[in-house]
Amino acid sequence: MRGFSLVEGLVAVLITFIIAVGIAGLLTMFGVYNRSNVEITCVVQAVSSAIEACRGGVVRTAYNCGGRNINVNLSGNCNPPQNTCSNVTASANVSGISYSLTDVVCNLP
Repeated sequence: MRGFSLVEGLVAVLITFIIAVGIAGLLTMFGVYNRSNVEITCVVQAVSSAIEACRGGVVRTAYNCGGRNINVNLSGNCNPPQNTCSNVTASANVSGISYSLTDVVCNLP
């Protein structure tokens, strides 16, 4: 006998299908986790940038990262009186991911 029987062919197709479904599931999970990591990175960068802008005396609360608009809420004084410091807190929330950062902004000569 030469070639494959019908049963052998069907088993080979079934095994190939199971492997393909497994790989498709892995690719889907990779995409979900990658998207989540991009959102986390965007939120952290926006909050950090808001604190740094505040240190420079600029109040900036809107950022665009990865096609998403991120609004940052600042609390505290970005322009404290001469020779004083102020605690500044920046927080943002995107797609259920929230991040908050508190730092000290000083106005020293």
